[in-house]
Formats: sequence, structure tokens, C-alpha cells
Amino acid sequence: MLKQLTIFLENKKGSLTEMTRLLSENSINIISFTIAETSGYGLMRMIVDKPEEALKLLKENTYSASLTDVLVVEISTNVGTLNKLIEKLEDFDIEYLYVYSNNDKISGIVLKINEQMIGEAIKVINDSGYNLVEDYCI
Repeated sequence: MLKQLTIFLENKKGSLTEMTRLLSENSINIISFTIAETSGYGLMRMIVDKPEEALKLLKENTYSASLTDVLVVEISTNVGTLNKLIEKLEDFDIEYLYVYSNNDKISGIVLKINEQMIGEAIKVINDSGYNLVEDYCI
């Protein structure tokens, strides 16, 4: 399991730049991310190489941020690979998923699954021949 950093950003010019600059200046690498936005704010979910350090840094700089355990499943780019995985996990409470990519070394998806179902989901993923990403591989 990996830690995902979630940050609430004001939806205004410069807020994404300021936040990414803060991480960059503190040698924290963003490996993968997604942004969902509304008219007033954005919700950025990301995998970084030093999640606990990033969380502390962001909170010290008045950002609303949190860490969440997520599964990152390596998948190939072959037709139907994502569909086969999702079919195997159809009975689980998947709260969201997004693409994970890392310097062409690994591609996959980030899955947030209900905490009570994570153990069983990991077993299904492993038994189905998929690999979990276990470290922040950069």
C-alpha cells in the first residue's frame, strides 16, 4: 500500500504553482496526480516520494491536506487489461481510481477501496496475477 496526499486548493490563478513550488523547493517529487475542481476549489490527489514530509510541510504552510492509504496496481497497456482488473474488483467498494505513471517504469491505477475490504481486495489482485506497487519507485 502507498500513501496518497490529498490537498484542497483554492481555484484561483497561482495556487497550483505556489503549492508545487513549495514541494519542489523542499525536494519532494510528485510521481502521479489527479485534480478534480469546482468553481471555488480544487481537490488534488497525488502520490509523492516523501508523503509524511510533504504533509507536514503543507500543513505548516496553511494548506488543508491529508494522507490516505491506497492500492496502486500495475497494469499493462494491452487492450482490456483495465477492464479485466475492474471486473475482478466489481464487488468491492472502490471509492475512486486514477492513472499512476512513473517515468515509463511503471504504469497502473491508484485505487481507493473501503478500508474493511482492502485485505480481501489485495488477495483478489494478487490471485488474478496483478502486481501491487509497493514503493515510490522514482
